Amino acid sequence: MLTLNQEVELFKNFVLKHEALNDFFFGDEIDTANQYKYPLFRASLQSSENNNGQVVRKYLFELSDLVNLDASNETEVLSDTELMCFDFHNYIRLVSKTKLLGSINVSDSISLTGFTERNDTMVSGHFFELELSSHMSNYSCSLPIAAGNLLDDNYIYVGGNYAPPMTGDFTVLIKDQDGNVIQTFNTSGEYMVNILTGIQQVIGNTSPTIIQDII
Repeated sequence: MLTLNQEVELFKNFVLKHEALNDFFFGDEIDTANQYKYPLFRASLQSSENNNGQVVRKYLFELSDLVNLDASNETEVLSDTELMCFDFHNYIRLVSKTKLLGSINVSDSISLTGFTERNDTMVSGHFFELELSSHMSNYSCSLPIAAGNLLDDNYIYVGGNYAPPMTGDFTVLIKDQDGNVIQTFNTSGEYMVNILTGIQQVIGNTSPTIIQDII
């Protein structure tokens, strides 16, 4: 499974390798105060979910380039950014097929939406959404959690509607050393136990009376 950091690194390295792209930005809003080099490729995370062991992340991608103030090259910019969006989709699919980064699932199609003058800058380009998913695999079996009790050890659940599924209503039997049941009680309520502190016996028929402790 790729982490979020690793997927963002994958996007960034696509930009570094692509001969036409000059800059990469990850985040929701582009800081227009920064001097980005166009064409610019932006990615932002839309959602993450764990679906039965499959980690699915949905991204919004935007690829843009500068347009002349009179918009004379707008169609050319839209054409170029469209091709670069397709380049990215094909690149991610190729990475998926190599299995070099494990099992990554990428949708077979993308739908582009063109725009002009986005981000308060005279630019044109396209944006699209894409989902990447991968199986958690052994990661789900090696959680960073220390070993220990699942519950506080100063109480236990016995019976009742809120008991864990491994327990249920039952009756406690108190038996003597011969296996005879001398007392029963269910798993709820309050009980009083009389504790025997000692046994005494009277010795003979004497006066005064002689009493001896047995235990």
